[in-house]
Amino acid sequence: MKYRFILFLALAISCTLCADAQEKKSFWSHGLGKLLKNVDDAVNRMQDAGLDSSYIRKQKYDRMVYVGYYGYFQQHDIEFPVLVNNADIPLDANYMPPNMNQKKYVMSDMHTYQSEFELGIDWRGISIELPIPVRNRYSMSFGLAKNGSVWGARIRYKHLRNMEGVLDAAFNQGMTQWKHNEENKTAAPAETYETTIPSGAMDLKIFYVEGYYVFNHKKFSLAAGAYGDMVQRRSAGSLFVMANYYQSLFGADNLFNHEHDSFRNWKISLGPGYGYNWSIKGGKVVIHFSVIPMISLWNHLVHKYSDSNGEYAYAGTDPDPAIKAQQIETERQRWSNYDAHYYDAVDNGRSRFVFNCYARLAVSYSFNRFLLNFLMNYRQYLYRNNADTKINNREADAQVNFGYRF
Repeated sequence: MKYRFILFLALAISCTLCADAQEKKSFWSHGLGKLLKNVDDAVNRMQDAGLDSSYIRKQKYDRMVYVGYYGYFQQHDIEFPVLVNNADIPLDANYMPPNMNQKKYVMSDMHTYQSEFELGIDWRGISIELPIPVRNRYSMSFGLAKNGSVWGARIRYKHLRNMEGVLDAAFNQGMTQWKHNEENKTAAPAETYETTIPSGAMDLKIFYVEGYYVFNHKKFSLAAGAYGDMVQRRSAGSLFVMANYYQSLFGADNLFNHEHDSFRNWKISLGPGYGYNWSIKGGKVVIHFSVIPMISLWNHLVHKYSDSNGEYAYAGTDPDPAIKAQQIETERQRWSNYDAHYYDAVDNGRSRFVFNCYARLAVSYSFNRFLLNFLMNYRQYLYRNNADTKINNREADAQVNFGYRF
């Protein structure tokens, strides 16, 4: 098993075990020392419980110090067709760009990454880590996990700002061309292009809870395959089952048709999967892979927006407040049908069946008292509806650890 959250108890036990034999005998016989020893014995028994020793055994040295590099990548993109009819646009149709129907969509693509070094100490698969950030675009990120050989669970929350991204606002650019055509009495086609999204114009919040169960845990050890905490003496595989609750909130400033838009997606997924540990030279090298496709049982999207008193979309120019307010209201009425249908594909579409996915790849190499470990995780969460709105959220993390057992 492996806990990836700070557990001070592990550090206390590891430091205490370095005392001399006489001190150990005195310390472990009563009080806190006795409690810590009971905890140590309990964890030791848990590592052995129910295992087939011809396939899995504990490491000879069950404490380790290590240094590692971690990298995290996050991608989020959204695409939807703009279902505004030409009759809903209060502009002269004689000047409509001839390729306007091919430009009726809006698409944003954003991504970010985080990287850090970590110093850690591991006690019987329980670890504490000290992160040393290298690059961090996450405003907030925390998680709690239990990655056991029998079952596991994870809770994760992330808030990301200042993400890098591009915007393909083809419909908005086509509308700009249409207005330009009307002013100049021409019918030029719309030339569209991607633009870089300004820093701070979008943010993403993600929260998910997931849990899994491993069926063949007597012969197959996830702790051995993914982290090298156990020894997979012979190759073995197992079926998994995983359940996942996921929620994302994407906020965008001045990117679409309103001053601020937010798109909140909820989903519940469930699915079976398979994992395999390929053991080489009695577990000296272990290559692990697992993949769990999940069916989206519930997938819901809610869009909300806000503007500053309507002046963002309908600018008034007269210095007289009463006249300016009347200008704004007149323009609002002219463009009301346009606004009502701009987000039709987002607001009125019914969600479609999709597959979400979780996959993992790991390689562990043990030699003498040393361990070299590589681990990569990949998650994919999708939203689709019958109006062709698409939201893709993908995240990946990779880590390389070099450890010394003692």
